[in-house]
Amino acid sequence: ERLTRHFGTVPAVDGITLEVPSGIVFGFLGPNGAGKTTTIRLLLGILQPSGGSSRVIGYDPAKQGDDVRARTGALLEHHGLYERLTVEENLEFYGRVWRMPTPERRTRIRELLKRTDLWDRRTERVDALSRGMKQKLAVSRAIFHRPSLLFLDEPTAGLDPIAASALREDIAALVTGEGMTVFLTTHNLAEAEKLCTLVGVINRGKLVTVGHPDDIRARAGK
Repeated sequence: ERLTRHFGTVPAVDGITLEVPSGIVFGFLGPNGAGKTTTIRLLLGILQPSGGSSRVIGYDPAKQGDDVRARTGALLEHHGLYERLTVEENLEFYGRVWRMPTPERRTRIRELLKRTDLWDRRTERVDALSRGMKQKLAVSRAIFHRPSLLFLDEPTAGLDPIAASALREDIAALVTGEGMTVFLTTHNLAEAEKLCTLVGVINRGKLVTVGHPDDIRARAGK
């Protein structure tokens, strides 16, 4: 509701009012510098708003940021992986962080690595993986604890077309396989059209429009 964040005199997020239904991939579409990452940081409670308010899965991130972050997953600009550990060791570490019992942890590791075609690479160090494989593993890391909501900030940025397409398929499968809501930022219209049920367009901190990608394209005329 009217969520706002200023940096000095610059309104990075300017009075956004928005509601995202559960169980969908929501695309937050806009050019670089539009305010997409700042919005995610506000919703995670990493930044405090300058004005307005928000509720994320029932919590106020400005006051209950720990609760929001404990119940959501996030892949922001850095993948959050340990390069000197193996693929399997990375997920093992995060499973321990989430205090998951050993049998459940090992089952979850196998499930996620099989789903992302990384099972055969599980004993390799992360620094030997391609960028696309690292992003797949980073998504697995972000959803390891089965959150109901996943934030993804430009997850396919810098990937070649084949790797980007493979990652999009994995993201789409999350919603059906995990019953998860995905809040995805992107500046790529084609990506939003392929993945998202609902799209919000942001420019210079202001929410321009919200709707199904086809409806937005029809209204825009091009």
